[in-house]
Amino acid sequence: MIKVRECIKGFPQGFLWGGASAANQCEGAFGVDGKGLSLTDLHPYTKNLDRTKLDFNHMTKKRLEEIMADENLWFPKRQGVNFYYRYKEYLALLAEMGFSTFRLSISWTRIFPMGDEAEPNEAGLRFYDALFDEMKRLNIEPIVTISHYDMPIHLSLKYNGWYDRKCIDFFTKYAKVLLERYKGKVKYWIVINQINLIQYECYGSLGILSDTVQNYPQAQFQAIHHQFVACAKVIEAARSISPDYHMGTMIADCTLYPYSCKPEDVTLALKRNRMQYFFTDVQFRGEYPMYALQYFEKEGIQLAVQLEDEALIGKYAPDFLCISYYYSYCLDASKNTMDAASTTKNPYLEANEWGWSINPAGLYSSVSQYWDRYQVPLMIGENGFGYVDVLEKDGSVHDDYRIHYLRGHIEALKQAVCDGAELFAYCSWAPFDMISAGTSEMSKRYGYIYVDYDDLGNGSGKLYKKDSFAWYQKVIRSNGEIL
Repeated sequence: MIKVRECIKGFPQGFLWGGASAANQCEGAFGVDGKGLSLTDLHPYTKNLDRTKLDFNHMTKKRLEEIMADENLWFPKRQGVNFYYRYKEYLALLAEMGFSTFRLSISWTRIFPMGDEAEPNEAGLRFYDALFDEMKRLNIEPIVTISHYDMPIHLSLKYNGWYDRKCIDFFTKYAKVLLERYKGKVKYWIVINQINLIQYECYGSLGILSDTVQNYPQAQFQAIHHQFVACAKVIEAARSISPDYHMGTMIADCTLYPYSCKPEDVTLALKRNRMQYFFTDVQFRGEYPMYALQYFEKEGIQLAVQLEDEALIGKYAPDFLCISYYYSYCLDASKNTMDAASTTKNPYLEANEWGWSINPAGLYSSVSQYWDRYQVPLMIGENGFGYVDVLEKDGSVHDDYRIHYLRGHIEALKQAVCDGAELFAYCSWAPFDMISAGTSEMSKRYGYIYVDYDDLGNGSGKLYKKDSFAWYQKVIRSNGEIL
């Protein structure tokens, strides 16, 4: 019998409104309370950098040694925006905006500084105890990412990161410590941030030194396989520790459009998009899809898979899918290939100075397709746009461009919800300005709160409310009705 439901008019009651951050971009407090050296602690700021290119993505051992030996480099993520010391001040402003949730990550190197120790660092655990207690006092629900580009550098240098299967056990041990420690304080967990984003954040995510392996693409997908296994093991552990845990996986949406209606463009877009779905198909459907196996054979990629891996992945699927969405690109078969970094700009879209296009309709399309494909609860874990903001003499920041961007994307989400997508949270990136993940600069600002530091860490650190602060406050109070 067909079930007839009333049409959905907007975001559901109890919808979680908030923002997202990453420990390595905001905490600072480098080396404090036993924190170890992470990959992103070695991401230098480069003056006059090409903002459309990333210089810390594919890392060689030689280049890493040069970075570690250069005493003249500035590493902004070691200072962040001093969230470690000032988290109560930041959280108070989030509560004032009306945040019902705040997505954050735990620094792996605060808990296991080297990554392979026998026991965790108690001082690091206590910091997050205090952070979660303050969030509870403010009625802000934490959504916690276990791994967000924060691998201990020791695991990269000694084991070549996720390429070595030993990393599965190191990570699972770390995750179990968190799941046991914060039972009753955290309900929503994302195991690995943007598990598919190896074209832009390969070193930060996988920790592989590219000049130490013979077949780098094969090493990348071998590392991804190990992450799949680790995710399943962590979900298995979570279900034994607490029935209240909701465990998610996260993908960076990179849905691509055909540049034209030429069949070649349409087919290339289909094939590239399927290789994005590969990362979630494996986790939600429990097996390697044939299109991926065909791709691996064509590219000469052979994975070492143990007999129990597929059964484990098939049994412990995530409970929800977290999606990050910023922009979209096109594919022109006469110019582009199956290389994940090969794209063409959409001539119909405006873009910022980092080359990121503005396409709210792309968010509607992507969320709808993920819902149709998996029928699991969805959340937006990141959505925002970087701009060079101007702090006026009176302390104001007029960021109508940010409001315009976010308004369009929230409207698109509302339409996806009305058309049936089960969405339970929206976390914009980012609630306050912090160090850029890709370029390690402070000038690329996303927040509703202006943080007075420049690219070299200079400034008062004072916090200023941008115009978007009051706007998002109204959005939250109206549950997305006033935009």
